[in-house]
Amino acid sequence: MNPSDKEEKKLTVDVREGKAWKRTLEIEVPKETVDEEFEVTYRRYRAEAKIPGFRKGKAPLEMVKRRFKDPVQKEVLETLVPRAYEDAVKETDLSPINLPEVKEIDFEEGKPLKFQAEIEVKPEVEVKDYTGLEVVKRVKEVSDNDVEQSLKYLREDLAQLQPVQRGAKFYDHLVVDLTKDQGGKTEDLKNHELALDPHNMIKEFQDALLKAKAGEKREFEVDYPDDFHNKKLAGNKVGYKITIKEVKEKILPEENDEFAKTVGKFKTVGELKNKIKEGLLQKARRDAEVEVKNELVNQVIKHNPFEVPDTLFDYYMDALAKDLKEKYKKVDEKKIREDYKEVAIGHIKWDFLFHQIVEKEKIQVTKEDMDAWVENFARDYKMKAEDAKKLVENPSQIKKIREDLLEKKVLDFLRKSAKIKEETIPAQVIVKEDSKGQTD
Repeated sequence: MNPSDKEEKKLTVDVREGKAWKRTLEIEVPKETVDEEFEVTYRRYRAEAKIPGFRKGKAPLEMVKRRFKDPVQKEVLETLVPRAYEDAVKETDLSPINLPEVKEIDFEEGKPLKFQAEIEVKPEVEVKDYTGLEVVKRVKEVSDNDVEQSLKYLREDLAQLQPVQRGAKFYDHLVVDLTKDQGGKTEDLKNHELALDPHNMIKEFQDALLKAKAGEKREFEVDYPDDFHNKKLAGNKVGYKITIKEVKEKILPEENDEFAKTVGKFKTVGELKNKIKEGLLQKARRDAEVEVKNELVNQVIKHNPFEVPDTLFDYYMDALAKDLKEKYKKVDEKKIREDYKEVAIGHIKWDFLFHQIVEKEKIQVTKEDMDAWVENFARDYKMKAEDAKKLVENPSQIKKIREDLLEKKVLDFLRKSAKIKEETIPAQVIVKEDSKGQTD
């Protein structure tokens, strides 16, 4: 075979650009390559086929071609299309992020094979305008009222419960015997304690228990919504029978020096208040830093617009839906895609852009960075360093840690190069972060 013959047998590829990152590869496999694949396949069939009147492998080739034409044609097509597609991707130096959609197949023995492969490719983003960003750092002012509010929550946490004979009101604690009936299956709880909290108790329980006194009984049903936090109850109707055994009132400790001593190593309530204010100031600055970094991310995305490939969006939403399905009984995937669309697009864009910054600025995660992460992890969870290392040995966990550290380094880089103006915003009443564990 001379060089010109070899050149004639090379496949041809034409790339058409479509919307966003869509590409259509128009691929043609030369007749010679198709003929060769048919010949090889027919000869293999001849060697393996059992045809009456002929020893194995001795039947005339023309008879084999007539008898096995359809399966051979199917096999040749299934062999040539993926092989040609892979060669075309290499030749065009594209980076597909999904499996190809093959269409417009023109295939016949004795002729070239022609087909189209539609794909989406990884965005080629040349990130720019990410240094010298102008950001306002808004730090919340901490007032005396904020300190008093926090002190009040601390007193509530250390409150004692005292039995009362009156009807129950909000923030009382009730000791009850409770029977739960869910689809005919009952469950009894004796001496169960319920906190009559307007923020953490569903309305049906509130309506039934408000003004209830010790010795009284209540009976009611609850239709739990599909997205209720308790998966066992979500989407179900449950009946409750409750006997109130005790109503207890919260008695807060007095705000004095003795109270301060019970909280920690404080001699006076003034020292305790100073410590609370110090903590609130630190939190205000941490929150402001988080907002600064969020704004830096938003500005980088804004300065580098590009369309997100449908495939990557679908991957993100599929993963999110799967995660939500594990938490809730029923999930409206259509609504999730609508509600989280902008969040998903922003996340995907930032992922591409911060990796571009990593490449341009040659940012790396070192062994020292990984060791420091393990040490911090061990310290936070009160573990030995050796035990912490064992928990993060698998490749997927290591990759995730490295990605998190890379992103942190990029954000630190952006912050150092940014022009940050600090402002103080008026103090607001601090709302207590209640538990989300509603009555079940």
